[in-house]
Amino acid sequence: MYLDPGFGGMLLQIIVVIAAVGGGIIFSIRKKLRNLFSRNKTHSALSTNQGVANDSDGVVDMLEDEDK
Repeated sequence: MYLDPGFGGMLLQIIVVIAAVGGGIIFSIRKKLRNLFSRNKTHSALSTNQGVANDSDGVVDMLEDEDK
């Protein structure tokens, strides 16, 4: 059985990509689980703060205080 010299490099790249994608998936799932079980919800903090408004396009805009 003949293995091409480029096969080792290609195999190494496949292993690195699988490890990187797997790490990203694990990080994402861990972050979602942590947010699900945490007491203070970080995604709701933006909607309750004074001076922050969400537009219909989902962009958070900072509003100036009229008291100043």
